[in-house]
Amino acid sequence: MKRIVFILLAVMGLCGIAQAQVGVGYYRSGYGSVQKAQDVGPLTRNHNIYYYHGKPMKRAEMVQLLNDNCKEAYDYYRKQQKIEKAGWGLFGAGAIICVGLGVPMMIIGDNNIDVARENWYNHPESRGGYSYYTETPEYKSAEATWCAGLGFVCIGPITSVLVGVPMIIAGNVQKKNAHKVYNTWCGYKELEQETSSRENNSVELRLQSSSNGLGLALSF
Repeated sequence: MKRIVFILLAVMGLCGIAQAQVGVGYYRSGYGSVQKAQDVGPLTRNHNIYYYHGKPMKRAEMVQLLNDNCKEAYDYYRKQQKIEKAGWGLFGAGAIICVGLGVPMMIIGDNNIDVARENWYNHPESRGGYSYYTETPEYKSAEATWCAGLGFVCIGPITSVLVGVPMIIAGNVQKKNAHKVYNTWCGYKELEQETSSRENNSVELRLQSSSNGLGLALSF
């Protein structure tokens, strides 16, 4: 049992080190311009609140805005959402592998090792040609079970922390930044349309010539 406690502590230390090194290295979008986009344009974010032309809106409203007006930004949001969900799936699978499968197998194997040792000492007539209890089939079977459990205990944190957690962080962070994709692909177009509309609707005073001479004219 002491071996199990020692190994679990070692695995927990490994998880802590790996978690401290987690970043958003999984950020690989298909939209190259996203990385140079700035928080400008008609859609901005302050923490979890989005602002559309200065009007605050929740994330669900922002997602609906993307779905209605900007396919590139909406596809980007959905892609990052899938990455986050996949990360949670891997995190859960790793936890199940470690706690639900690996630890019980190690406990069973450790107990069976003790049983094999006791049987070897308590029943000398069954030793046969074996020189030590570690050479008995009973012990080898128990040891195989314990080693298999150890493998699952190691695989679980690797799956959860080294793969699942980075995907969760990356997906969550990047889907929040879908407004940058909107500003890059659709927001600036909207600003240009608004600017163009204002220019078209503006009133200008021009100097023009005619057969009657020079004069001032208003242009709408």
